[in-house]
Amino acid sequence: MQQLTDLADLAVLLPLALCVAGWLWSGGWTRGVWLWLAGLMAVLAIMLIAKLALLGCAIPGAALVSPSGHTAAAAYVYGGMAALVWRMRTAMATASAAAIAVVFGLSRIAVHAHSLAEIVFGGAVGVAAVAGLILASGGVAAGLRPLRLVFCAVPLIIVLHGVRLNMEPRLRAAASWMGLCI
Repeated sequence: MQQLTDLADLAVLLPLALCVAGWLWSGGWTRGVWLWLAGLMAVLAIMLIAKLALLGCAIPGAALVSPSGHTAAAAYVYGGMAALVWRMRTAMATASAAAIAVVFGLSRIAVHAHSLAEIVFGGAVGVAAVAGLILASGGVAAGLRPLRLVFCAVPLIIVLHGVRLNMEPRLRAAASWMGLCI
């Protein structure tokens, strides 16, 4: 399961998200680039705020201490990519992102990184961002060539698989330092 969960580390997903932005730009869909990056920033910001707030106020034994950033980011990046490549409508895009969230969320539980509540929170954030992306886009531009994305994405995934940013300890330290809980 560690092999699977490593595909959802930010060390893989951030460069992959930039690859998607480049693909959208190369297809001449500037609006899509901005929507894609706005969705990514929203997911990252929500998860950062939630993690800092919850880690700062961690209650021993609570089900929700550190929402799963892996699950949120994987649902958005992989779910968003699928939705854009296959020109999915909102319902199908949401279902596809939810399926991806379930797969990566279960991998996070299997490696004892998160609870069910934490992956549900992360999954909900990622799926909502994909739905927002598709709704705001009004449809995917016709000039996109999926093969261009494959030539960028596959080498990135192969090279970066297994690289980990290990953000959790840094976020715990930041939450403690900030003393967010009153």
